[in-house]
Formats: sequence, C-alpha cells, structure tokens
Amino acid sequence: MPTPLQEVGAEDAARAAELAAYFTHCALQPVHLALSLRSAMAIFFKLRNFATAATFARRLLELNPGQKMAQAARQVLVACEKTPVDEVPVNYDARNPFDICTITFTPIYRGSKFAEDRYTGARFQPQCEGQVSPVGEFCKIGADAGGLVISPTQLR
Repeated sequence: MPTPLQEVGAEDAARAAELAAYFTHCALQPVHLALSLRSAMAIFFKLRNFATAATFARRLLELNPGQKMAQAARQVLVACEKTPVDEVPVNYDARNPFDICTITFTPIYRGSKFAEDRYTGARFQPQCEGQVSPVGEFCKIGADAGGLVISPTQLR
C-alpha cells in the first residue's frame, strides 16, 4: 500500500514540505510554533530530507516542548544525524532570511528583487508587479505611492 506522500506525488510532496517549512518562520506564539515545527519535522522526515528535518527538531527542542513532543524530536534528531542528507530538492534555505510572496507563496530571500505593496508593505515576487494586492485589494503591487499631499510645497 503506497504512503500518502507516494499517492500525492513527489512534486506535490516537495511543495507541501516547502509550505510547512515557510510556516515555521511566521511570528507565532511558542505553543503554535512548536506545533508547526513538529509538523514540518515529520513531513521532511517522511520525505527523507534528514538534514532539514534535523534543523526543525533542534529548533523544536530549543522551545522546551512537552515531554512527549521533546522525546519524538530527540528520536528524529538521532535518526537524522545518522544520514544527514536531503534526497528531495526543496526551495527552502533556513539560514537565509526571507519574506513570503503573498500570491505565489514562495520565498523572497534577502538581497533578491521584489515588488512591494506600498500601502501595507507586503512583498511579492517581481512577476506579480501590476496585479492588485490580495492583502488590501485596493492598490496595485509596485505602484508609486507618494502619500498624502497637503501643501504644494511638499511636491518640490
């Protein structure tokens, strides 16, 4: 009987792993962050991406989770350290800070080009420029926004 990851397909499984990894970088309360780290750790372990699964296990243990969750993280960490390799390529680099594009849900790594919603400050991939921002749904991505002009002297 095939596993759920085999049924979905390798490409879809890699994308699910990417999304789980990105979610661990959201500003969450420690309890919720622990749940997202546990989920990402399990997904990457099933995908046989042991090096990345180990990073999630370490981050989870730093949060001092409950005894049951900590024990599972230690078991995964021990197993991953035996063969610290990633078999499936995913678009995720934990060492390079990034923002998430709100349309494509892909990372925008520090130093990469991006388009911005000038009103909310949300960042998008450059190919999203000109589309209506899904964050506020009232301004175009990358459009120039001069702000409120009260006096003609501000235009100088």
